[in-house]
Amino acid sequence: MKYFLIALIALISNRLCSQEIQNSIKIEGIPEPLQWVIKPDSMNISEGTISITAGLNTDMFYAPHGNSKTSNVPKLLFTPDNDFTFSAKAYTEHETRWEAATLVVYIDEDYWAKLCFENESPTKNRMVSVVTNKISDDAYSDYVPGKSVYMKITKEGKQIVFSYSSDNKKWVDIRYFRLNSEKPLKVGISSQSPHGDGLTSVFSEISYSKIESKKK
Repeated sequence: MKYFLIALIALISNRLCSQEIQNSIKIEGIPEPLQWVIKPDSMNISEGTISITAGLNTDMFYAPHGNSKTSNVPKLLFTPDNDFTFSAKAYTEHETRWEAATLVVYIDEDYWAKLCFENESPTKNRMVSVVTNKISDDAYSDYVPGKSVYMKITKEGKQIVFSYSSDNKKWVDIRYFRLNSEKPLKVGISSQSPHGDGLTSVFSEISYSKIESKKK
């Protein structure tokens, strides 16, 4: 009986671990499975909603002064069409400055960008964007009340746009940019906790669509 209980506990433990660290995840509406670039501390998927828990001291930022370079956040990514829109509703309970739920555009470790629903102070959350062409630049935008917001990435040609919305209807564009690499990019979701003990970000209402070429 003792050995049976040990075997049963091991089996349950293995199944729980496999759920947390599975490398390939399928979401309805996304054209291909999503893959991890750095796995999270834990995750959960239920009916199209994904929660990602980033560990302590997790961030993705290459400081302009050149003395600090961090890239250790969990990122769940897929390869989109050349032109597309990708959006999700992000919910998180920020506790520490710069904690954020993020949408990510990623080519490689030198070229990437993120749209952040970020904590600025215990009572203020803000939309922030970071664009990295080997060095990051940080741009602070609007304050957002509450614990959730809709975020969107739109790409047409070489131009990429970051947007946010409170109701998934009226969108505010906060950043137009491009990444200085011709390599294919990936997009997806992430969570970060630069100075905290970890942060769980929950993404729901995930939506993706290809933008058809306007050329005739």
